[in-house]
Amino acid sequence: MANNLDTLKVKAFKSDRVPNPEPGGVLPWQKYHTVRNALVQTCRRHGPTGPMGVIKIVADAEDVMTLLARDFSVWKPGDPDPMYFILDDQFNHERYCYAELYGDDPLTENWLAAMTETLRQFEGWGLGVKNIPDSYLLIFSDRLLVTGQLAKCKTATDVVEEASRLLKRGPKPWWQFWK
Repeated sequence: MANNLDTLKVKAFKSDRVPNPEPGGVLPWQKYHTVRNALVQTCRRHGPTGPMGVIKIVADAEDVMTLLARDFSVWKPGDPDPMYFILDDQFNHERYCYAELYGDDPLTENWLAAMTETLRQFEGWGLGVKNIPDSYLLIFSDRLLVTGQLAKCKTATDVVEEASRLLKRGPKPWWQFWK
């Protein structure tokens, strides 16, 4: 599976935000959570995933909160001590899900290849990895957008190696930011 990484383009960006609006405007919760469910299921093949598991998609439910008020059991719990923390909130009408990665070595070539493979099922969707120190990684099916320390990477394999190093190092104490 890691061979698929050779086809990924790596592009550095400097903007604070990369907009990715839903083409129809309003992004229904059902569409958002269909993508999130697929990402959760893919992550679970690589390690514990949470905070919440998959949610049952109910076509006629107006919103998630109303659905949960009627039947909380439609949203399965996540795994204890998740390695892959897939945010369950839909922040806006953009085609993004967000993740934080924890544990010994969560960002592997196999995990990244699996994420891009999953995203191929959902045209235009991306997964933002928020907790890589001094960096940000935005994963699409065919490219990786990177900032900070990851901006020096030329290949997807470079991104995996550098992001893994940064995650293991952890955030710098405030007095080391100028180094």
